[in-house]
Amino acid sequence: MWAADVFDLTATVWNIFMFNFLNVTGVVQLSIGKMVMVLSQFFLFRYINYLVKSLYHKYHKSKVVVNGKPNFTLANNIIAICCWGLYFIISIKLLKIPSTAISVISAGLATGVGFAMKDLLENFFYGISLMTGRVRVGDYIECDGIRGKVDSITYQSTQIITGDGCVIAFLNSSLFSKNFKNITRNHSYEWVKVPVGVAYGSNVEEVRQMLIKAVNNLEEKAPDGRDIIDTTRPVSVVFDEFGDNSVNLFVTYWVLVDEKFSKTGQVKEAIYNTLNEHNIEIPFPQRDVHIIAQ
Repeated sequence: MWAADVFDLTATVWNIFMFNFLNVTGVVQLSIGKMVMVLSQFFLFRYINYLVKSLYHKYHKSKVVVNGKPNFTLANNIIAICCWGLYFIISIKLLKIPSTAISVISAGLATGVGFAMKDLLENFFYGISLMTGRVRVGDYIECDGIRGKVDSITYQSTQIITGDGCVIAFLNSSLFSKNFKNITRNHSYEWVKVPVGVAYGSNVEEVRQMLIKAVNNLEEKAPDGRDIIDTTRPVSVVFDEFGDNSVNLFVTYWVLVDEKFSKTGQVKEAIYNTLNEHNIEIPFPQRDVHIIAQ
């Protein structure tokens, strides 16, 4: 407009920008000027969305902490819905789309869209329920035998990263229809039991003490300073059953969920080495074969 004013073309340029090249009475009026305004509003509201989230993160202390960081998943989604919802309303006003046209179109599509969006809406409401605290980003969950760390929660699906690095997405409705297990909802430790068998005739109490000592010797700190094997809950060795070839025991302890696999391997190795050092037999199934010569 400033450049056009130099050549006294302000009115001409204004008419070109505001000319409705698409003018459907009672439905929509579209011009270059309106498109530019809607596009500029998009960048403005994208910045507002970012600004409000940043201010909320700075001044609001979340009570939900995952892996040492506050969890703002639900707040972020609510802020985004409010910002983009306001942008949608303002865009309708800028384009001068009459409410009657919106009502007619909405009524005509309501039935078809309702059936088509049944699963979509179901996942949406289940997603809100999950975001309120049933599952948090950073939690470890197990569903259908698949175990992994929650990477993100959206209104349609919950994405987890498994121990082997794969990314799997569960529909929110699937998590509700199946019995999933949240391993870290109450704390970051998981109870583990390692089966071990010793030969009949072994002194169970002596075996118990040496195995407890062997596991306790594996105590070490995680990078964040927490004990990998929880020292507030004692290691125990429980008599399980009289097996066909051995007396079966369970070595039980609490371990950080994200360190479970590596630490369990160390525990099994320590158990094996300890029993060997004390000459305690670890029996294995054996069969006697009698050949009768005729």
